[in-house]
Amino acid sequence: MGDSSGHTCCKIGRDSAKYDLSELDEDLCRRRADGASLRDLQGFVNERVLERALADADADVVGDPENIYRLLRDEEVSSGRQAELRSRLERAGIDIETVEKDFVSHQTVRDHLKECLDVDTSRRSCIDVERATRNINWAESRSKAVIEQTLDQLRSADRLATDDLDVTQTVRITCTGCGETYRVAELLDRGGCECDGSDRSDRSTDES
Repeated sequence: MGDSSGHTCCKIGRDSAKYDLSELDEDLCRRRADGASLRDLQGFVNERVLERALADADADVVGDPENIYRLLRDEEVSSGRQAELRSRLERAGIDIETVEKDFVSHQTVRDHLKECLDVDTSRRSCIDVERATRNINWAESRSKAVIEQTLDQLRSADRLATDDLDVTQTVRITCTGCGETYRVAELLDRGGCECDGSDRSDRSTDES
């Protein structure tokens, strides 16, 4: 995948080289195969660029990249709040104007997938339980890493007085229909909740 000559093939290739995002292409292919839209992938690329810029600045910027990106790009966020955030980032040593110029559009994502990675962008791949599990596990791991990084930043800035921290998290899903709550793996293994009055995994076994 990509250009073996060492030259970057497009803006995403240049971003990948500039911000040392060595696994970006692999992540894009996997997410596309799992059903992510081009706009989903646009946000993913831009958040990774922002995340790396924040990390490279080695500055105390409280807030995870996903939320900072949302505040910067969401049209419903007031211009005053966005200006305040940009000023805070600039004071932290982050050239946010340059970072935003490195953000990509969904069209750029489409072109990169099609022209550089030879991924068919004319259709969406169907997601299955195995792919969904991988995607959820990755998201949980990513979330844990962001929490750990933010807490470490607070400790380094002497705004949180603790010894080494061990972060754990448990994601639970509640159906608003039947009110039952499940761990992610449990819900996926069952194939459904109590709304239909049966365990779909057992039913699929009976039908086979």
